[in-house]
Amino acid sequence: MNNIANEKKMLLQKLMTNYEKCLNDQILKICLIYITLSISWNFAFQWLNLPFSRADLSVLLLIFALLSIVFLFFHIFKLPSRLKTHIVLSIVILVVIGLYFGSGYSEGWSYFLLIPIIDSLYGNRFLSISYSIIGLLCLSAASVFFQLTDSYIVDYIDVSNRILLYIIVATFSYLLLSKLNMLYNKQVTTVVESVERTLEQVVQSFIVAMEAKDLYTFGHSERVSQYAVAIAKQLPEFQDKHSLKKLRLSGLLHDIGKINVPEQILTKPTNLTNEEYEIIKTHTVIGAQMVEKVDGLEDLKCGVLYHHERWDGKGYPAGLKGNDIPLEARILTVADALDALTSTRAYRDELTIEEAFQELEKGRETQFDPHLYPAIQAAKQELLSIYSNAHDPFDEFKKLTDLL
Repeated sequence: MNNIANEKKMLLQKLMTNYEKCLNDQILKICLIYITLSISWNFAFQWLNLPFSRADLSVLLLIFALLSIVFLFFHIFKLPSRLKTHIVLSIVILVVIGLYFGSGYSEGWSYFLLIPIIDSLYGNRFLSISYSIIGLLCLSAASVFFQLTDSYIVDYIDVSNRILLYIIVATFSYLLLSKLNMLYNKQVTTVVESVERTLEQVVQSFIVAMEAKDLYTFGHSERVSQYAVAIAKQLPEFQDKHSLKKLRLSGLLHDIGKINVPEQILTKPTNLTNEEYEIIKTHTVIGAQMVEKVDGLEDLKCGVLYHHERWDGKGYPAGLKGNDIPLEARILTVADALDALTSTRAYRDELTIEEAFQELEKGRETQFDPHLYPAIQAAKQELLSIYSNAHDPFDEFKKLTDLL
């Protein structure tokens, strides 16, 4: 299972990329529609010689031509979504400037208020702040250096109030952006949490199906998972909760491939034949194939596949040796052995927890990674606690009745 924070980031990025792509097209279409209506509106008044328009149609037609070229360019050539966004926002500023000079009325400066509103729709703080500042500079320059009519002279009071209103609109637009980000984050969190719950249910279903075949190993997966997490918490590689969660699920599913092993072999009270042992050994490969086909569980493959490898290279299925064995698999090897030694099997009685620790010590540098022993010693109290809780007869009875 991937780091949940990375999953959320990737999902949010995917949503925002798709959103940006649609928004770019929509903004261009709306601009084209508006300019078309504006040209038609002002052309009708001027053609009928009615005193309702001072618009410069040549400027409006130039804006229409520019928008049409960009629109066609986007549909012919595939550009990165972020590049298209910068092009669209730059075009919006140019359109607003064009409307300011081409509209022909003194309040044409109000078109600049559209810039922070449109910027905020992208839900990106950098885009919102940077393009809003560019829009503010353009508004200030247009108001100070370019007068639209001779009948009304803009003074510095007008300029300052225009800037103030722009800042107010930009502030509310930024709040809109924050709300948009909050909604997207909430949506992504809901999706990720739903996936996590579904995966937990899938894992529990696998465990029930597996352990129902062999009551001698009832609770084995849960205990191995707990032992593994207790040891891993002492290692620097497992100091975040997401790595521990991945290891916990690997422990729960490490023997899932035994679903494919006949019950008479799993529960055989005497030694296995060579042929039967070869069948048992297939559970690592079968289990790995099962988890890699489930979306969200594919990262558990290494733990499931290699938890029977040995430090000396005499394990299975690949005969990996030393540090070539993934760390999570090395941890699971110890946890699996600890629980197997302290559990009753059809072919032998259980050992005490202290006897099991002694067996782990004997297996240093042969079966088990010797570098894990400081972590095992540091986790010993927690391992003893897990063992004690797992061997509570009343608790075992409750779990058994819940399963049945």
